Amino acid sequence: MQVLLDAARFAPTDRAAAMSDYLMATSGTPHRVRVLADQPTSAQARVSGVELDRDVFFAESIGGGFGIERTKADLRGAGPERIYLLLFDGDRPGHYEHDGVSRPLRRGDLCVTDLNAAFAYHASAAYRTVCVQVDRSRLEMNLETIRRADHRLARSPLYGVVRDHLASLSANAPLLTDPGDRESATEATVALLKGLVASAARDDDAASRNAVHDHLLDRIRYFLRMHAGDQGLGPDDIAAAHAISVRKLFQLWQSQPLSLSESIMQLRLEAAQQRLITRPDLTIAAVARASGFVDASHFSRRFRLALGCTPTAWRAEHHDHSPGMNADAPRRAE
Repeated sequence: MQVLLDAARFAPTDRAAAMSDYLMATSGTPHRVRVLADQPTSAQARVSGVELDRDVFFAESIGGGFGIERTKADLRGAGPERIYLLLFDGDRPGHYEHDGVSRPLRRGDLCVTDLNAAFAYHASAAYRTVCVQVDRSRLEMNLETIRRADHRLARSPLYGVVRDHLASLSANAPLLTDPGDRESATEATVALLKGLVASAARDDDAASRNAVHDHLLDRIRYFLRMHAGDQGLGPDDIAAAHAISVRKLFQLWQSQPLSLSESIMQLRLEAAQQRLITRPDLTIAAVARASGFVDASHFSRRFRLALGCTPTAWRAEHHDHSPGMNADAPRRAE
């Protein structure tokens, strides 16, 4: 991820303005930023981020001593219709206000903020946040639903699932260099955010519980992209990671065009193709191991079956081209 703001590079008296400029640049919405710490030098913020796609932006922030707000007086100029999904982790509770409702912001709390509403985040002590910014059009929901959901997020059965997803996204964000990986992360994140908001806003508890299963496939697809390179990855590992039985896993996967083992194999071959091009220093055996294959022999056999040539020949032919699975190549079951 790219470092987008390091307040330590600014004079203490300029740090609030630097934070305000960063927030305006990334959200398109003016924010008021003020220093809460007794000593201006105590106000710190280091923000790193990555654009997952045109409408979805992921960022992590570590700092303390700042208050960030958008008051009713600021609402005269509406900005882009964007939503913040934020996970808070702080040494001490912070303060959060959104659309006229206030609550403490404690470690592990989630909040969903409409950036064109009046809101405030205050954290005088050290904190860490994980945040996803999404254009509201991707959620296909009106503002009333989003604002109503934020005040009751904890009642959603997806609350813990979304926290786990953000933690996983945080751990894997530096690895999201491939467009396919970013696309998968985007799809899972948007689907889970939609499910979280919809289930929190509903009064129908049964329908709310069903939202967990509605979004399992998105989570599983994202998990496979992040872990396909793990040697020995199988149904037991995938099911355990999502707190479901292996039988439930296969029932869910029936709607997919490829079997579970074929999907894992395709992801491994795609990763291997990328490494063959981008890592010319790696031997074929090293590419095989890094992509999840037990050994070079197995890798070469599966590669030839899928693409009609050996990894060595493919690397020589495509050394000037970007990798990508041949959509017309035959795919065979293991």
